[in-house]
Amino acid sequence: MPAQPQRDPRRVPGSSAPRAPSLSSPYAGALGPRKNLVELPVGHTAEVRPPVTAGDFIGKYFAQDSLEFLRWAARYFRGDNVTLCVLLYMMGSQEVGGAVELKQAEIAAELEMDPAQVSRAQIKLKRLGLAYSPKKGSLQLQPAVTLRGGYRLIQKPVRGSSAKKVKVQVEQLSLLNELVLDTAVPEEFRDMALPGAKLPEPSSKTRKRKSTKKKPEA
Repeated sequence: MPAQPQRDPRRVPGSSAPRAPSLSSPYAGALGPRKNLVELPVGHTAEVRPPVTAGDFIGKYFAQDSLEFLRWAARYFRGDNVTLCVLLYMMGSQEVGGAVELKQAEIAAELEMDPAQVSRAQIKLKRLGLAYSPKKGSLQLQPAVTLRGGYRLIQKPVRGSSAKKVKVQVEQLSLLNELVLDTAVPEEFRDMALPGAKLPEPSSKTRKRKSTKKKPEA
């Protein structure tokens, strides 16, 4: 009997409508054609289970953070502890798919900061293409550098009946494909989601101090 696993329908962020990958998408080749039907030999059955990385450890969800990004963030924000702390807190507060559903006041309270500090940090992250606001009160983190995978419930239309909720697995390439094709997403965020995107080099703040010691008087 054929087994039909649920796969990511490649929906537009914030929508449940399926969307096929465009030929102009930079991820079209990587995604390639997909088969949702697995043919099994006669008399065989299959059991579909979520990967072990979807849960059963601290944090519950699969963490897909770029090691290069973590090293970059430590260097880039070495003189800006506020932005670094806000970034790390949001990375650890992601829903499956990278959305952070926390108000600035909530983050500020947890970090013992002023909400204005959190606001400035988020603005800086948006300018760098590491986050954007799809709607008020929600922030989407850049899945090219940090992502919480796993399964999420979405509304799926069913013929002849009302929509039902189904579990779909969040996949990094499919999510990136949606974002780079969505014209509602800010340009900075889309550019950072493209293959081969480069993180900006941290500015050097090291200054050589000249010796000001006076020569002893003769």
